[in-house]
Amino acid sequence: MLLITCPVTGTRALVSIAAVRSIVNHPDSIAVSATCPACGQEHVHRTGRRLESARRAAALEVAVRRAEAPTPA
Repeated sequence: MLLITCPVTGTRALVSIAAVRSIVNHPDSIAVSATCPACGQEHVHRTGRRLESARRAAALEVAVRRAEAPTPA
């Protein structure tokens, strides 16, 4: 079972292994394509420790840039 979030409806749903259509191994994550029980469409969900750490690093970099940007007086 996988817990996915539908990008169309925004709801979270449990998906059985039978709904998984494909799994692709990327260097930084694993991409799982599954049929969504909420809307019936097929969505790709990427997961992995390296992907999450890359997302956190990118968010931190954006926050630092915003903090360093000069503010108008």
